[in-house]
Amino acid sequence: MGDADAAGIALLGPGECHVWSAGARWAPELLDVLDERERERCAQFRHDGARALYLTAHVLARRTVGVQLGVDPRDVVFVPVCKNCRRPQDPPHGKPTLPGTPLELSLSHSGTRAMVALTTVGPVGVDIEEITARAGLPLDVLSAPERAELDRLPETARSRAFIRYWARKEAVLKATGDGLMVDPATLTVTGPDAPARLVEWRERPEPHLPVRLEDLAVGDGYRAAVAVVGDGDRVRMVRQSDVRV
Repeated sequence: MGDADAAGIALLGPGECHVWSAGARWAPELLDVLDERERERCAQFRHDGARALYLTAHVLARRTVGVQLGVDPRDVVFVPVCKNCRRPQDPPHGKPTLPGTPLELSLSHSGTRAMVALTTVGPVGVDIEEITARAGLPLDVLSAPERAELDRLPETARSRAFIRYWARKEAVLKATGDGLMVDPATLTVTGPDAPARLVEWRERPEPHLPVRLEDLAVGDGYRAAVAVVGDGDRVRMVRQSDVRV
């Protein structure tokens, strides 16, 4: 494991996946860390909370990558790639990539928390979800086994269980780059009280790549998960840290 910088951002070791989280913070000087496209996107948010959350997530991503590469966060270049687009993307969108480096990156934000995952093992996806009161759960994103498991739970426990399912599925779909172009109901993950694991992916073309899936500890108000595509045995450790941007 590498040494950490002053903010607690450690260097990746072989076979490691690191996940950092931070509370949303608005500070105008942080805008200088972003590139022009990110600043324009940040300005488009109408609500202060959403603007601060976006800013925090992208500054966190730049700082964690900057530490790994030994460069100023302002000099980090993200190239969005959408695997579903067959033509040049206008405007650019999709999963952020770091061409010319071995790093794989994913970021997520929800509520007042931002999260970034980095690894060199293989494509990575991270997802954090705030647990909020819902009038109705979108059960069509669950597979038949997941819905049956949810039905067995007391009604008061179903929202939290659903968010656990959703965070796991979203992490996998971010790692593979499919996003919501793939029906989440084709994925089956383990039940909310069992260790995270991808059980089945119906209709997925062969060959099926192995996926390492783990839940993350983010407090009672959230659920989060990280997924790494590739040989799961190569993921020696998932390390989680809280930092302040």
